[in-house]
Amino acid sequence: MMYKFLIQKTFCLVLLIFVAGMPLAATEISVPRLEFASRGAVEDGEFVLSSNLAADIALSGGYKYGVLLGFSLEADNLGKALAYRNFRFEHAPADTRVTDVEYNGLIDQLNDRMNNQAVLSFRIAEATVRSIFQLPLDVSYFIGIADSFCSGSEFTEHFGTVPINSSFQGFFYFPEGIGGNISRRYDGIHGVRGTGFSLNWNTSESVVSRLYLYQDLSFLNDITGASDSAHYSGDLRFLINREKVKLEGFAGITTTQSLQNSLRGGIMAWFSSGVGADFFLQCGIPDWETDTDFSIDNLYFLMEPRLKFKPLSLYVTFFYHPFEYLHIKTPEERGKADINVKLFLGDITSSNFEGGLEATMGLNINGLQDFALYTGPFVSLISDGLHWEAKIRVNPLELSTNVGQALDFFIGVRTAY
Repeated sequence: MMYKFLIQKTFCLVLLIFVAGMPLAATEISVPRLEFASRGAVEDGEFVLSSNLAADIALSGGYKYGVLLGFSLEADNLGKALAYRNFRFEHAPADTRVTDVEYNGLIDQLNDRMNNQAVLSFRIAEATVRSIFQLPLDVSYFIGIADSFCSGSEFTEHFGTVPINSSFQGFFYFPEGIGGNISRRYDGIHGVRGTGFSLNWNTSESVVSRLYLYQDLSFLNDITGASDSAHYSGDLRFLINREKVKLEGFAGITTTQSLQNSLRGGIMAWFSSGVGADFFLQCGIPDWETDTDFSIDNLYFLMEPRLKFKPLSLYVTFFYHPFEYLHIKTPEERGKADINVKLFLGDITSSNFEGGLEATMGLNINGLQDFALYTGPFVSLISDGLHWEAKIRVNPLELSTNVGQALDFFIGVRTAY
């Protein structure tokens, strides 16, 4: 694991040195995604702050080169990452003997240190040929983490529309990521991870079709770093942009030489009445292995009706977690669902400010073991392209037993568009 970590850091350093040698006029540096947040809560009688960070750094070729290099910076616990910078492991003499308890303690310390580093890692390298053969066709060759499907953000990035995606995502609502891994976050129904080609057919200003063919690298074994067998994937995707209707859909398949197949597909839909009522939907199957029975666990489902009565607005979100996401099964997510209700004043997309009350309920259709309830006030604003949010959350189930543990505080920042 340590060897693998050093190789990754060395690779990122080489790429950064290479980019630094490019003419500055030909390189554009941007941060397409940034999110960091801090939560304060009472733990074991003490008030403790914990902070997370996730950011994407993109270096593109600007007007001259059709190339993109992307990196990710992530930290599970920024406080520990900063503290561990001040310490290092010392060499132990060859005749040093440790007990089993001491050895296990050292392993626990090493695991904690490795899992709480601020890590800069490679994300994507992509080269594009635009308008090939004078046709409205772009062909890209990519390695790494490419596009996400049905998140809703593509309409802002590609068509320049007002954001339509749900705010129920990221550290603001899932500070521990998926199954306790913050590097895994819900971002649409599926995403491309691998080495291959994408074909982008721009049939009109409001319709886009894309085909992805790639070796899927989401199946790497965490221990050996090698896949049991090569997996190849193909996805067909379309986007339709209208004033009051926006649609995105995709269908895909992953297969191996032994014909072990998995299917996926989904749709994102946004509808607007034009008079204060909108509806946002994500519904699909991130992954279904065809040799297994299909069940509700295969489903990714998010529904969000939005009602705007000036000056009040009401958003109600229901999200059912998939058991398998990006080809990784997470038993902790089986049967989980969330209900989030926001009643607020203002409109952050027009006035750059909103605030009100929010209630979030965690459920599990298989029982009450994961039941949770939080409610409290929040304030959000947009400034200089950043979305700021602060809130106080109260757990009514803990108020009667421990008032200190029933409260937590949150402040977060992420890129707005």
